[in-house]
Amino acid sequence: MVEGQTGSFGTALASPAPSRLSAERCRCLLSGAIAGYLALSQGALPTVVPVSCALDGDGLLVRAGPDLVGRVPLQPGIVAFGTTMTSLDESSRWEVLVRGRAEVEPGARNREIPPPLSHVDAGSTTVLRISLELLTGWQYDSSLGRRRSS
Repeated sequence: MVEGQTGSFGTALASPAPSRLSAERCRCLLSGAIAGYLALSQGALPTVVPVSCALDGDGLLVRAGPDLVGRVPLQPGIVAFGTTMTSLDESSRWEVLVRGRAEVEPGARNREIPPPLSHVDAGSTTVLRISLELLTGWQYDSSLGRRRSS
């Protein structure tokens, strides 16, 4: 939608349409992310949980407590990950989304990458590696009438 258009509830939207980010820009932003949300399917039901994260070569490592993820998939499965970041001056916000295959990362339990969640003991966490099969993202400018390019 464009600034000034009316949304489905009859309210005028106050900001311009977001700028689509390239996969390269998404990867750059993802390298600075420390947390986000993991979406996966368990027993044919969608589950979304908070995780810490770190870009690691050609994959994304995410760490969560087993009570959050529940039963971690023993076989690779397609998952989604999302994170948001805001510029230091709070004039822009980015959303980066990843879709890929997740597998349990062997031997990662005691590594510090990604760092453990603050409310979960690092010794009782699970680390998954997500392939970066689809990277997509958007940038939103909080200033009315201006769109930032990346």
